[in-house]
Amino acid sequence: MNKWLFNADTVDKALKHLMESGHKVASGDRLGKTIIFAKNNAHAEFIRERFDAAYPEYAGHFARVVTYKTEYAQSLIDDFSVKEKTPHIAISVDMLDTGIDVPEVVNLVFFKLVRSVSKFWQMIGRGTRLRADLYGPSADKKDFYVFDFCMNLEYFNQPGAGAEGSLQKSLAQRLFEARLGLVAALDGSDLGGDIDALRKDTAESLHKIVAGMNLDNFIVRPEREWVQRYRLVTVDCTVSAGGG
Repeated sequence: MNKWLFNADTVDKALKHLMESGHKVASGDRLGKTIIFAKNNAHAEFIRERFDAAYPEYAGHFARVVTYKTEYAQSLIDDFSVKEKTPHIAISVDMLDTGIDVPEVVNLVFFKLVRSVSKFWQMIGRGTRLRADLYGPSADKKDFYVFDFCMNLEYFNQPGAGAEGSLQKSLAQRLFEARLGLVAALDGSDLGGDIDALRKDTAESLHKIVAGMNLDNFIVRPEREWVQRYRLVTVDCTVSAGGG
């Protein structure tokens, strides 16, 4: 996770995507008010450094870190709350997750994992405030964008995800592990007939899941060596009891 979050190329591409695709104001000339939710203070500073390097014309004022460690943080929040004042990007760790009311916010960037369902929706709530004439006379704010670089939306779309204080496994993961355990239990059973067919069908379904995994997926990427290896494994091989 840290290698992903603190990777310069990753951050540069994320910021480029935000700057190109985010909601714009000032007749489309400037990125609208944006909150980037960072993992920790070091990560927030790293994002700011990469932004200043990529956009030197905006360095030092357009994107600012706003955390509990930031000197004059409340002053920065007050400036952020004013439509025409900088900063236009607030890089936050917890401080802007809840309670802040800035109707001008039109872009939310999730650059950290969130596993509390209540906190997640509170963070989403930072973009739900209405704002009249945001884009010009009679051009009101009607929506906002969510840039989710850590697959939080995918996580919370799974049944049972988001239990408070829990890092519970998703239903898909639990089913996969149960089927894997079944295959391992049936290996060497020597019962033949329907049992062999059950083992073969279960192994084939697992193999299809592995073969269909996207190697560029954020979750898959750290395990791509194993995914590539087991894509090539035939379903007739046995599964080791130690995990396979």
